Amino acid sequence: MFEFNRTSIALLQKIKKLAKEEQNCVIHYDSPTLEQDLRTLVRSGVSEDLLALVEEFLPTTEPTGQVPTGAKTYRGATVMIDDRERIGPSTRVYRGRIVSG
Repeated sequence: MFEFNRTSIALLQKIKKLAKEEQNCVIHYDSPTLEQDLRTLVRSGVSEDLLALVEEFLPTTEPTGQVPTGAKTYRGATVMIDDRERIGPSTRVYRGRIVSG
């Protein structure tokens, strides 16, 4: 899946325009097979400019994000307990802690 931000959208617009001019190929932003469509387009033979844009847009390797392992512990408990009913409406809470002042 792609992260769509200003840069990637601008790249995709350039790719879409060049693909339409060169190969008469229509690329849709919301296509679930966008990556596959772009790879097929490159295999069909494109200009160096379009190839450079597609290479810049497509991820070359998998992201190295860490996968969460197990449940997180919060103050010794694996499940966070909502204790709002124990405190009164006049009690001030800031970032999960009761404050006075």
